[in-house]
Amino acid sequence: MLYCKTMKTVLIVDGYNAIYAIPETKKLLKDNLLSARSKIIMLTSEYVRSSGYINDFCVVFDGQDRYRHLERLYVPASSKQTFSRTGEGDDKIIDTVRQYSARSGVRVVVASNDNYVRNNARGYGASLVYSEDLSGERTGYRSGKKASGSRKDSVKLSREEKDKITREYKKELGL
Repeated sequence: MLYCKTMKTVLIVDGYNAIYAIPETKKLLKDNLLSARSKIIMLTSEYVRSSGYINDFCVVFDGQDRYRHLERLYVPASSKQTFSRTGEGDDKIIDTVRQYSARSGVRVVVASNDNYVRNNARGYGASLVYSEDLSGERTGYRSGKKASGSRKDSVKLSREEKDKITREYKKELGL
């Protein structure tokens, strides 16, 4: 992909999805929620720095209202973290994608393994990466390696077929 130097690119991370997708942070979660969240922010910050094209990020932590009192972790000035209310996690992530996508000159990249989030983000024109990409730990079919038990019935779609599906999905969403 080519990116225009004047275009700002923002990475939006599905925070808890990333925590559970990356073994290192999932282990931290067993001991301390704050440590796991801190590690995701650190991994995201490093991913942004090494990408060469992403300017800043927003990590969306969805989940239970009882965790909203936890102090926000340090993130670079150009980036942020946000929290949803109980039961609003995916919608908060999608709303964040919608808000950034509506800005002129902003390209959005979403890190999530959640198909609902990914499909809706795609509807707003966002590019997608998997949560494991933040740590470089993609395995199985997502990394292109043959995984044991991989689907033999998977279908390869042409670019035209993918575009048609996206158009129909946008129409269904009213976008």
